Amino acid sequence: MKPNRIALALVGGLSVFGGLAIVASTPADAWYCSAKGTTGATGWGTSGNLASARNIALRECAVQTPRGARCLIMYCK
Repeated sequence: MKPNRIALALVGGLSVFGGLAIVASTPADAWYCSAKGTTGATGWGTSGNLASARNIALRECAVQTPRGARCLIMYCK
């Protein structure tokens, strides 16, 4: 292989690996949130984004909660 092709292959390979590393979130860098309703319903959500994890947990709790009752985030970590 010519030096230019080797350099191009190396840059291309590193670009693909770097892209996969950014897209793939591991459990270590994901947020986990728990929500609890006034009627005892619970919900949890995980996401790489804190706001999304909170919304998922609240939605899961709300599905099990009757009208007029509330769900609150208990914790996120």
